[in-house]
Amino acid sequence: MMLMKSRILAFLLVLLLALSLSTYQQGSVLVKINPNEELLSIVYYLAFGHDEFVIHRGKYISDVEKWFGAYKNHRAVEVLREYFKNAKRIPEKDYLLFVLDAYLLQFSEPPEMKRIYTEWQDQELDKIVDALREFSRDTNFIEFFRKHENYYSEDLEVYTSAIALLPPDEFMKSYMDLTKVRFEFHFPYLVCIHGHSFREEVNETVIYGSGGMHPLVRRNPPQTYWGFLRAKDTVFGLPLNSVYVNNSEFDRVWILEFIYHELGHDLTSPKLGEYYGYKVRPLRYLEDTIEEDMPYLATYDIHFWGEATMIYESFADGWAYFALSRINKDYAELSLEMQKAWGEFWIEEVVELYEKYARIAVENNRPLEEYMLNILTELAQKVPEEKAKALYKERVPVTPLRALDDVVKEGEVLIVYGTQNPDKSGVDYDRKTAEIVRDYLQRFYSQWTGEIKVEVKSDLEVTDEDLKKDLILIGGPASNKVVDQLDEGFPLRFVFSNGTWILEKNAEFENVRTFLITDQNIKEIEFTSKTYNSPFTSVIMAIRNPYREDNYIIWIAGADRYGTRKYKNPTYYLVSYQVYDGRVIEDGFYFSP
Repeated sequence: MMLMKSRILAFLLVLLLALSLSTYQQGSVLVKINPNEELLSIVYYLAFGHDEFVIHRGKYISDVEKWFGAYKNHRAVEVLREYFKNAKRIPEKDYLLFVLDAYLLQFSEPPEMKRIYTEWQDQELDKIVDALREFSRDTNFIEFFRKHENYYSEDLEVYTSAIALLPPDEFMKSYMDLTKVRFEFHFPYLVCIHGHSFREEVNETVIYGSGGMHPLVRRNPPQTYWGFLRAKDTVFGLPLNSVYVNNSEFDRVWILEFIYHELGHDLTSPKLGEYYGYKVRPLRYLEDTIEEDMPYLATYDIHFWGEATMIYESFADGWAYFALSRINKDYAELSLEMQKAWGEFWIEEVVELYEKYARIAVENNRPLEEYMLNILTELAQKVPEEKAKALYKERVPVTPLRALDDVVKEGEVLIVYGTQNPDKSGVDYDRKTAEIVRDYLQRFYSQWTGEIKVEVKSDLEVTDEDLKKDLILIGGPASNKVVDQLDEGFPLRFVFSNGTWILEKNAEFENVRTFLITDQNIKEIEFTSKTYNSPFTSVIMAIRNPYREDNYIIWIAGADRYGTRKYKNPTYYLVSYQVYDGRVIEDGFYFSP
């Protein structure tokens, strides 16, 4: 740990000596807040205002308004509006935005914006580049960018200190030929642009890296304050719950996971493409298995839109685990469980095969890509089609994500709030909490083509038939009598002891993987090793419905009714449960056939 901290401090010292506060370069590694991406971000903001993709940047946005406000009708703004006009859903806009972002990285910085790379050319996108080039000259954009580099430096420091934990030019050289290779990682600042790999070739030099930002919210939700301030729900535009710790180590590995995920694409995509027809596409049943259980996820998440694209994603996710497990095993394991919760039930086999063939590649002094055919062949053998559904049920944890996806198959979900709280003055508050959840769910289900009924009832109105539905229970056992009837079978429950509500663990619940995130670290702990007696404790949990086990119950509760509202948006959780007491976050995973 001391060696790691020393490396980061040395890295930051070099950063402080850099000529630019928006760019860092050491050897063959370049990290920058990219002017092209920020030019796109500012024109996007002028075109669409503070929408789902714009990050809350305070005074920086005020400065954007002052500098560029007179150009809201500029041709570049109109061209951008035209580009997005047929994007009716947020994910469609997300996709178009990152395609345009990737295209802009083919050009030099404003105001010249000369083409550097020639392999990918698109006449329609060239028109947008022309308009952005004109905008940058008309507004003197580059002067604005240089004058605001002090804003960019905070994010740049996190990105560079993340890379210092595991420099790609050091780590990747064991698995790739880096003779004529350099690494570039490009980030925007104002707009949340979907992260993507960056692979180019110029003058016989190959460039690997990334553009855009960390895959956001629904792939790997932020759990720190730094991430919370920058993350956006770029699928539904819903607000995030204010659940976070201040853990700079987590920030770095969170960013590093994104970086090595994209490098995983650079490492594997060429060979996956080469073997696509006879090795990758036949694995489509892996993706089909996810879609059968979570059809809505496959509708709104762009990673499911292509043919067998989840196979590509799993190879990138597996490589991120392979890399991060070398420096922070607990974080890597937490992330691996979230990948399984997203449906990647074969991810452990991918990791196992990386370990096997990376070792062979090093022993033989060969690039790892030469063994991709072996990896694909053995993956099909280890996870054959006839075993896919059974392995999915065994490995994918019960989560709010799966519970809410089940609702589209059932056609309805019932939200039940409690009326039993002795303090009757707040009963309207409890009902309002349920209505907030309802409103968020109605927005969440807005992209499903079928009809979804989202109903709110009090615990006094619930019938025996209601109890068999997909349920969301609001409040603890003293408030909600349905919770009081069921919570002995919950993995966690509130009990009243010595005048305090304590969230305790059900020791009869087995095979729970538990991770504790504090201000200092991330570590795997025993499920029953920690209870919570803080008055600020809140929990969100998913479990199979005991009255009808192919349905689910989501439970949202706090030590008081105000803590219950902490998890008012239940739509983006890839954990079986999460506990937050204002100081630490506990993530748990359990499985149910």
